[in-house]
Amino acid sequence: MKSPPVSRGRDRHVIAVPVLPDSVPLEVAVVQQVFGRRPFPGAGDLSSRYRVVLCGERRRQPLYCGVDLGDLAPLETVLTADTVLVPGVEDPFAPRSRSLLTVLRAAFLGGARMVGLCGGAFLLGRAGVLDGRRATTHWLYSQAFREEFPLTHVETDRVLVADGTVHTCAGELSTADIALHLLSLDIGDAYAEAIGRLLVVPGEQRSQHDRFMEDFLSWLREHVHEPLTLNQLAAHAHVSQRSLVRKFRQATGTSIFDWIGAERVARAKTLLETTDHLIADIAVMVGFGSAESLRRNFDKHVGTSARAYRAKFRPTRKGVDHG
Repeated sequence: MKSPPVSRGRDRHVIAVPVLPDSVPLEVAVVQQVFGRRPFPGAGDLSSRYRVVLCGERRRQPLYCGVDLGDLAPLETVLTADTVLVPGVEDPFAPRSRSLLTVLRAAFLGGARMVGLCGGAFLLGRAGVLDGRRATTHWLYSQAFREEFPLTHVETDRVLVADGTVHTCAGELSTADIALHLLSLDIGDAYAEAIGRLLVVPGEQRSQHDRFMEDFLSWLREHVHEPLTLNQLAAHAHVSQRSLVRKFRQATGTSIFDWIGAERVARAKTLLETTDHLIADIAVMVGFGSAESLRRNFDKHVGTSARAYRAKFRPTRKGVDHG
């Protein structure tokens, strides 16, 4: 069995959990349960491998629902942690202190593994941790997330997204999934699966619906640049159009063509940032077919024009026509 990576001469992997007044108690509890002492027979004792430290800007910070976590370590604990795990928050749009965002950024630059649970991704985004990376968050917040963090590629159809040392998950109930994912990376699949069975979230119990949508979304990403109709999509999925529309919204929280539009816009943003292709050509390359269609969708999903976006993130070089 592997051991989790450690640093600074320690014998345990330190997981720092910054606690805010509106942190979601369930997510904090799941982290403590998965990485703390195991009360189950045969599960082993992870307390010899991990140390979970709840920290905050205040020494004592009861959560919004009245849960008292006891005394907290100083917020600066995140600066020396191996993993910084940011729980979701009740209000992801609320302003956060400069000191919090500064230490999160410093921890990331110092090499810590960064994890954002649900709305916790907003805190990582404001700390600059998600710039140029893929991430996910709760689907209810996805449009606002895209608008606030245009440099981040949001994958709303994914429960978990790992991009290098940065990990995010999409909802409160996916906290156990991402915790087991980290456990698998650190110690091994067999141990993570064993803990998953004890938590009653084994991977092999995924529903047929989950497998259907995973396969369909994988295919859709490969063909999103092509002209697509609902009839064609339903035929590929071997279901009725009405059934596909219902299944897709249930899985992603959005319509099929809103999802396709957002995916095409994300690809267009990458091309606008990294190439000198004409905007009309980019529209065709990502599947919109025309510059006008790209304009409408870009305004809808980003809140600005493709031309303005390129001017901000890839200033025009002399002699290059950007269309």
